[in-house]
Amino acid sequence: MDYYYNFESLDITRLVEQYRGKKIEGIFPNHEIVSVETGGFMKIIWKEDNFLCNLNLLRTKKKMMRNLKTVYYIGEHIERQLIRRGVKNLNDLIAHLKYRNSAREILGLINNRDYKKLCYNRYIYDLDVLFCFNIEDLLFLDIETLGLYDSPIIIVGLGFFKNEKFEIHQYFARDLEDEIAICDYLRSEILPHFKTFITYNGKSFDIPYIANRFLYFFDENPMISDNDVPYEKSNTMFHHVDLYWNCRRKFRGQFTSYKLTKMEEELLSWKRGNELPSNLVGVCYKKYKKDPERYVGLIKEIIEHNYYDLYSMPLILQKILNCE
Repeated sequence: MDYYYNFESLDITRLVEQYRGKKIEGIFPNHEIVSVETGGFMKIIWKEDNFLCNLNLLRTKKKMMRNLKTVYYIGEHIERQLIRRGVKNLNDLIAHLKYRNSAREILGLINNRDYKKLCYNRYIYDLDVLFCFNIEDLLFLDIETLGLYDSPIIIVGLGFFKNEKFEIHQYFARDLEDEIAICDYLRSEILPHFKTFITYNGKSFDIPYIANRFLYFFDENPMISDNDVPYEKSNTMFHHVDLYWNCRRKFRGQFTSYKLTKMEEELLSWKRGNELPSNLVGVCYKKYKKDPERYVGLIKEIIEHNYYDLYSMPLILQKILNCE
């Protein structure tokens, strides 16, 4: 769908002339070609050696221990009363006749890192249970598509920590036929190695979109259990922290917009070196496919746009975790 296609905010002439005649392989020498049974695709690899991000996931456990509302029959009013009486954390409730059984239950779930049962609690959010995971369990994910609905995925971008360093891997569809190979590789070679997704508005867009493409190509969705009904659930196998909703909750009323680029500017105090709006990704890819030699610069912009989406997510997560 050609939605809001307007190049006024993007200097397309500069991009066309600067990269005319070049090959995408030459622009991104940090690439390799991946081949699977269903086809092949280009993988672009970035290793962020100087990435200044220190995610302390255990901070979420300390905050949860101070959240007395996780205990049954304790709301905000009673929590304030208990704090005034010197109750500082869940351990202090063990001696309380009325709340000790519920407190023991919550503490047992915390000690066992049972994030699924913890998330049943109305006062526990997706972010609050990150102490149940190791940093290597986190998969930062962002996709670029040809359109908003039922269109091919042209880039799957992934970020993860390996040997204490952050890596970004982008799977780029050189042709639309490459999409099935990307999805095949994602389900078989990537997802089994991670336990939780970190996205920005991915609960509403990225994960349901990927689920539909899995069902389209393979008639199965590896992100749900065998008991789940396809198309009714997009993900039940992986924990999922959506930074968009956490930003809206943590920084409610502080910003006029909670778009990712706005949060980069306002929360992280930096502006990305790429100006391509998300709504131009599809039309840029279409222009490239009609005339690759002329419009290869537009593909460069798409790839860099996806790169910055992934680069900023761990930094935003760090800000949220450090927010008291």
